[in-house]
Amino acid sequence: MRLFLFFVTALALSAAPEPPPERKCTLRLAWWANPAERVELAIVQGKEIVPVVALEMNLDLSKDYRGAAQLTIVRKKGVNEKIAAFDPDKLYAQPTTPKPDPKAKPEPAKKEKADEWAAFATVALPDSPDVGVLLLMAPDGSCAGRAFDYETGRFPFGSIRIVNLSAMTLAGEIDTKGFRLAPGSSDLLPVVFRERQTSHIKLAALLPNDGFEPILGTKIAGRPNRRSLVFVLQTGVSTEGRPLFESRSIESVETVAPAPPASPAGKPVVK
Repeated sequence: MRLFLFFVTALALSAAPEPPPERKCTLRLAWWANPAERVELAIVQGKEIVPVVALEMNLDLSKDYRGAAQLTIVRKKGVNEKIAAFDPDKLYAQPTTPKPDPKAKPEPAKKEKADEWAAFATVALPDSPDVGVLLLMAPDGSCAGRAFDYETGRFPFGSIRIVNLSAMTLAGEIDTKGFRLAPGSSDLLPVVFRERQTSHIKLAALLPNDGFEPILGTKIAGRPNRRSLVFVLQTGVSTEGRPLFESRSIESVETVAPAPPASPAGKPVVK
């Protein structure tokens, strides 16, 4: 009887479905271009809905994430406000926020209600401790997301990574070193800047008729403390039937810890 129970238990365990994969990472969201209307975003993390902020082509804002490998992004229902035009005077205006009352109790954290949010996008996250997600809005209001590895070990400072968001193969060269990117892929360019230097880069899309469509040809100033993420997107077709492309980039600069203050004798102060 015990032997029978052992085999039944073993079979049940072997047939049990594997738990879905999880990701534990620093998560960064960015818009390709800001939507015309205000869009409030949140991510689903387990049973919680966690509001997040996405900036246009900027990955500085981050959120600790621990949840499903298939990231679910939702948007707040009923928000259709037009985004106000940028006013530089407001940027430098002195704030008039009243001083906080030291005796006031902090407001309890608001728990978001699921029925106030609608599905917006799902994105497969790579297995990385630092992940960036680029969000692209379609004219019909739908959204597509593309995740990429943002961890410095695989995207070091001094390097350039190109993300091919188009359905065409891209080919180019930087300082006579050639490279090629399949549709939907991303890769580091074959150069790492160990010092400040100027490089020449050319990029084109390979056409089905063995021709090519130039996308960019320019000089870039490479620095060892900076890394660039270049996205290439096909935006349409010209009247002659040739594909149209747009490229945008996100740059990040390595933060350097400030030097400890020196003592009167000229030696660093040890805390």
